[in-house]
Amino acid sequence: MNNREFKSPYDWGKFCLFLKKTNRYILNKEWTDFKSALLSSAQKRETFLEEGARYVRARVGSYEKESEGENGLPIIKTGPHCPRELGAPPPERTKNGRINPRGISYLYLSNEEKTAILEVKAWIGQKVSIGYFELKKRLKCIDVSQDKKTLIPYWGGCEEKLNSEEREKAVWGAINSSFSEPIRSADDTINYIPTQYLSELFKNNGYDGIIYKSSLMKKGYNIVLFNPEDAILSGAKVFEIDSIMPSISECDNSYKCKKHVSDQSH
Repeated sequence: MNNREFKSPYDWGKFCLFLKKTNRYILNKEWTDFKSALLSSAQKRETFLEEGARYVRARVGSYEKESEGENGLPIIKTGPHCPRELGAPPPERTKNGRINPRGISYLYLSNEEKTAILEVKAWIGQKVSIGYFELKKRLKCIDVSQDKKTLIPYWGGCEEKLNSEEREKAVWGAINSSFSEPIRSADDTINYIPTQYLSELFKNNGYDGIIYKSSLMKKGYNIVLFNPEDAILSGAKVFEIDSIMPSISECDNSYKCKKHVSDQSH
């Protein structure tokens, strides 16, 4: 097996643990080989976003200005956030994110309005500003949005039976899942380190951004541009959230409770 192939379908998970609990900045021989396999297989996931393509960015809230009407009563005018608020935050205001480290500003975009709104976790009654961004040039990106997570049991020697293509499929499916899984407020920022590392690896190997699947919208996907100056704001709108209807499905292992004796007497 050469260093351009993944050794195990679980390589991504093991690499995450290495970065979080062993070494953060210097890789040993095993993980240097893993990095080579990543960059080699990443070439199959290269895609180009064309100049002029339009994507959207959502920010919770809106601009409101109060003025006095002709009858003396106040009039509140509502509009989208100003361009400064809709763009990527300046480095001094940039917090740790799934893709970017603290202090390094990237531009997070989505393919359409609903996906962008779901990604910012807006709730019923809230107003959301949507900025429309156009690409200023053709960009080369890594697209992992088509890679699907593969469940492979640890028992029965299943791992050893996989060929190099199947191992690659499992690794990249896990990577897409790490990029797209919802960010919870309780998350420790240490959990961002592996995807931040991967982003910088791609950035320093000539890629302009990453495309990954949205876990909140079936046909939605997100784009992160490493250089916010590669896109320009062309306009903005403000929306109000009318309803949010979750889609649910029943899982296994349900149970029924027997009635208590005291309940049967009534």
